[in-house]
Amino acid sequence: MDEQLLPKHSSGINGSLRETHSLRDSLVAIETLQSGASNPVEPEPKRIEEARELFRLILPVMGTTMLEFLPGFVSILLAGNIGGANSQHYVDAAAISVMLLNVTAQSLGLGLASALDTLCSQAYGAKRIDKIGIYFQTGVVVLSIALIPMLVVNSFAEPILNLLGQHTNVTYLTRDFSRLMLPGLPFLFLYELVRKVMQCQNVVKPLVVIAVIGNLVNLGAGYGLAYHTSMGFNGIAVARSLGNITLTFLLVPYFMWRPHQLRDWWGHGWNIKAAMNYVNLFVRIGCPGMVMMAVEVWAFEILAILAGNLPDSVVALSTHAVLMNITAIAYTAFMGVAVAACIRVGNCLGADQPKKAKMACYLALAITVGISAVFAVLLFSLNDAIPPLFLNDDESIDLASYIMVFWSPFVIPDGLNAVMQGVFRGAGKQKQAAITNVIGYYGVGIPLGAILAFTAHMGVDGLWWGIGVGIAATWLSLTFLMMTYWRWDKLAIEARQRTAQ
Repeated sequence: MDEQLLPKHSSGINGSLRETHSLRDSLVAIETLQSGASNPVEPEPKRIEEARELFRLILPVMGTTMLEFLPGFVSILLAGNIGGANSQHYVDAAAISVMLLNVTAQSLGLGLASALDTLCSQAYGAKRIDKIGIYFQTGVVVLSIALIPMLVVNSFAEPILNLLGQHTNVTYLTRDFSRLMLPGLPFLFLYELVRKVMQCQNVVKPLVVIAVIGNLVNLGAGYGLAYHTSMGFNGIAVARSLGNITLTFLLVPYFMWRPHQLRDWWGHGWNIKAAMNYVNLFVRIGCPGMVMMAVEVWAFEILAILAGNLPDSVVALSTHAVLMNITAIAYTAFMGVAVAACIRVGNCLGADQPKKAKMACYLALAITVGISAVFAVLLFSLNDAIPPLFLNDDESIDLASYIMVFWSPFVIPDGLNAVMQGVFRGAGKQKQAAITNVIGYYGVGIPLGAILAFTAHMGVDGLWWGIGVGIAATWLSLTFLMMTYWRWDKLAIEARQRTAQ
């Protein structure tokens, strides 16, 4: 890590001068911004050093991303092993509840929280550590307000379930299951806000340990409550809440063990008045970030609904579910690179190092090409071996194997698109990415998939051809915007303007 990007730990006399230093830094920043100048003496960055910084972030973040994918999978797995006459209803209810929570709450809340990806990473690069705590408090305010309608929707989900035409028993099971998962949602959002604050300061390894423990609590409590208490099926939902609550409470002993990592950015404690001053800025960045995430999550859920309306819906849905799981596993690796790229681009722009930010972007894309190429080769080579791990129906296995062959090349644009989203977040260009995502997924991918599936009678493979083309179009559009309209020195000035507010 370059010394320029590392904050000075304040204690004793230095700690008492924090406000003086912040005022001095603000005055210097304002004077520089008024001149319109960027760093005229930035040295040429070294590829090896920047690649080392990226890899130091990628591996832990990849681990936490994969661990975040597991709770929903574990809930469905536990439900499927309860047994009894309602076994299939349990699986359906758990799957629908997880989907409903993801679509109506998690994707929206975590998308809003992505404002911190921009604000905190750039503030850290600019050595304005005092701003990070204020931005965090702003996030708490905004997400607390946004949480209210999310809780209402998931508490009274029966009309939505009836609209989906679910079996009466599945509707009742889903309603109760969804309500029992809600107590953990505020804790999940709080943890995600702290996680983004820590990640922007390049503190990532402890998050892996916390995520592992949270998953173990979810699995252990789910098994114990579902199979060894009278709670049964509902115990799985309670365990999901306990797992999310655990994530937040594990931050307490960590900060007691490493108090300076809290003191650096929390310095003056709660200051809601100051936090309210940044609500507009947070929402202005967070809402497009929410759209970026939500349209992608919703797109794949729409594909599932379309698959359920195909002539042979059972085969189509099971095939689609397997492909979704395989794609999600690959996507966790891409998200590791995406978050690392977001952090490095934001840090470097905040530190007035546009050359280094540009290099971080291109190195992250190069790394992604390598990782995605490996996944593409594996999917192509193992297309006959992977589906039987998930399916026992020959027709579904054959269809999934066939789709994996033509989907394998699309893994590369899928990975590059994920990382470009991270670069746009780090640069504060969420609005551009949000508009591009809407057009790519809903203007190209889903309509094309529907036409191929229903009009051209290609079935579920038509849906995946369509979404693949939509993802590729989104990636190419983002790349075009970046290479044509971005000036990295101007982005650095915008970052300093944002931090100086």
